[in-house]
Amino acid sequence: MSVVGIISEYNPLHLGHLHHIKYARKATNAQGCICILSSNFVQRGEPAIVSKWARIQMALFSGADLVLELPSAFSCASAEYFSSGAVSILQSLGVVDYLCFGSEEGNIDALETAAEQFAYESESFKKTLKNGLSEGLSYAVARQKALETVLINNNSKIGPNDYNDTKVNNVISAIGKPNNILGIEYIKALKRLKSPIKPVTIKRIGEDYNSLERASTHSSATAIRKHIQDVFNSNSSYNQDTFLNNNLSKECLKVLLDEFSSGRGPVFPEAFESMLLYAFRIKSADEICSLPYMEEGLENRLKEAAMESISYNELVRKTVTKRYPASRIKRILFSMLTGMTGEFLNELKNNGYSQYIRVLGFNETGRALLSEMKKRATLPIITKPASYNELDNKLSVKLFEHEARATDAYVLGYPVPKERIGGMEFITSPIYFK
Repeated sequence: MSVVGIISEYNPLHLGHLHHIKYARKATNAQGCICILSSNFVQRGEPAIVSKWARIQMALFSGADLVLELPSAFSCASAEYFSSGAVSILQSLGVVDYLCFGSEEGNIDALETAAEQFAYESESFKKTLKNGLSEGLSYAVARQKALETVLINNNSKIGPNDYNDTKVNNVISAIGKPNNILGIEYIKALKRLKSPIKPVTIKRIGEDYNSLERASTHSSATAIRKHIQDVFNSNSSYNQDTFLNNNLSKECLKVLLDEFSSGRGPVFPEAFESMLLYAFRIKSADEICSLPYMEEGLENRLKEAAMESISYNELVRKTVTKRYPASRIKRILFSMLTGMTGEFLNELKNNGYSQYIRVLGFNETGRALLSEMKKRATLPIITKPASYNELDNKLSVKLFEHEARATDAYVLGYPVPKERIGGMEFITSPIYFK
């Protein structure tokens, strides 16, 4: 069976995602589709608007056969950790032939060139990157400048043909766009793993990733979430909402609205602001330094901002600088909430990133894939979460326990208090989609 893998957040799953799933299956002639789905906290450093259990249903409704979890340790992480965590899961399955992802570029060549440079950094690249960081540039900007310098100065090869200005400019342009960045990181991870999985990309359609434009169709997930928050804040109804009806399939919209009506959503970062302000006010500088993505001096900036701020958005705004972009600050904030540390994240990296395969949902084709995975997988497969402590690897147990804590924190953001019960990771079984 030919199998394509997709790495996703589906926050929420909209028509652009549906197009991607259909394209992935058709372009690779895949009989099976495996989705690696972000947990309850997502890559930009925020809680998902609805839980992973709702988004699993959306994925299965939309064409995924098997849904596996990307633990929050990786799902709420920088592009490198996010991608490496997800790709390490796909690689461990032993059944995946292709990885299909969306990109602004829509062409694999420029992404492959950038990934090659990033996967095997030359001394010249490392030196230029270090210089950029010492000048106060963010990591993303410093890396982009380092790549440009190396490609030009070394008269590098670009794809199958020799260097030329046009191709270098295409590569440099590509690495500044959000979906391209993740695509490059996916390819980089595949290269470092020497994986046989073939990367395939589809050009993103509709509005840009960060666009707030509320288009008649194919709006970004960012715009959809902003619309949902505006409706929520105005105490209006989502019933007969034209914008949502035009941008989500009826199945996914039903799942979304069912969560809202039950009180399990929508979940916004602001729901956690008192907890975050309290944590950063009372924690010592050393404790804040233990969080991921920290640098010397940032702990004082965070603590000072927490003392002066009265809201989540003010806390973020007072901490952000050219060197520390909002996404990085948000990941630090929610790392505090979930108990993630830089030491633990490095431990996962040094041990191959993912430590287990967590099954979240499947259909009949997914059941067949799961059966084949049990013969070939190089990581333990978890189908019964309550049995996680039977895993032989202590790091696997530690990672699952972190996931349980992250979910216990996430549910505190539900609008209706009676839904905020803890321990849900241990009593929620995989979803079987008939």
